[in-house]
Amino acid sequence: MAKAANSGQTTNVNTCAEVLGSPRDTQSQGEPHGEFTSYFTLNEDSTDSVFHATPNPEIFAAVQEAEGDPKTLHEPRSRSDWPCPKEAMDREMETLEKALTWETVLCPPNKNIVGSKWVFRTKQNSDGSIDKYEARLVVKGFTQIHGVDYFDTSSPVTKLSSFRTILVYTARFRLGGQIFLTSTVPIFNGELDKDEEIYMQEPLGYETGSGGSSVKRLQKSLYGLKQAGRKWYDALRRILVDLGFRVSSADPGVFYIRIDDHILIPAVHVDDCAMTGSSAKVISLYKCKLNERYVLTDLGPIRWLLGIKITHNRDMRTISLLQTPTLSLS
Repeated sequence: MAKAANSGQTTNVNTCAEVLGSPRDTQSQGEPHGEFTSYFTLNEDSTDSVFHATPNPEIFAAVQEAEGDPKTLHEPRSRSDWPCPKEAMDREMETLEKALTWETVLCPPNKNIVGSKWVFRTKQNSDGSIDKYEARLVVKGFTQIHGVDYFDTSSPVTKLSSFRTILVYTARFRLGGQIFLTSTVPIFNGELDKDEEIYMQEPLGYETGSGGSSVKRLQKSLYGLKQAGRKWYDALRRILVDLGFRVSSADPGVFYIRIDDHILIPAVHVDDCAMTGSSAKVISLYKCKLNERYVLTDLGPIRWLLGIKITHNRDMRTISLLQTPTLSLS
């Protein structure tokens, strides 16, 4: 069992950092495996966090839902709802171009041209109805050449054990746990270095030249690039440090700041950002400050995070995690 620090109703920055780095916390929290759903609870009269596993009969339905998304551009084009994914593609292209992600140039000789593709996702509501259509342009990173168009690729992300520990504090001290997702801008808003000369095939359906005579020279990173995660983390880290945040020595994906008697903790996993704090006003203030730098999609109180359903009962001071793991049906 993982013990949460019990210090009454007052949070402490140093204590948070110590708990995030506790080997006991990392080792004691088991991962779900097999055809099981795991959930996590923290009771008011106990400082113990407990994980349970039970068989999940709905797992195959979840797998089938994921398999229903189009895998190629030809698939949505042949469907009756084609205008919806096409609109999502147009939004993606508009956002990319506004961010000055690339410049269109003639295909240079003797240069590696990386591929690109569209990735589609149909998000559903809890009742199974369609929430929205998403389309994302990604780079085929496997066509990059090390030492030519990419170098360092390492990028910190928040450990799952750190997310769990933050949720423990959210429940124990009744913090205002919220989640927001960065929009399609930030992940590729990381500036590429001058020595990173990357040319990408034009997006399917939006070609400007004939016979492949034009390509996109990337000015900023894109999903799929081997260095994209690192570029985004470096950009976000600079902004958070400028705003007064400190990086956790236990987990570089976790940041924290103390404002008077309040604490604010954002945790970053690529472009998924969860934020908790002891003051709703402080959370709102810093979300506005971040939104001035990057366009954010605010999802309000945490309900889903990294494929995990989160249920927070403020009155009972409990948090439950429900996760359906991905199964291979082969």
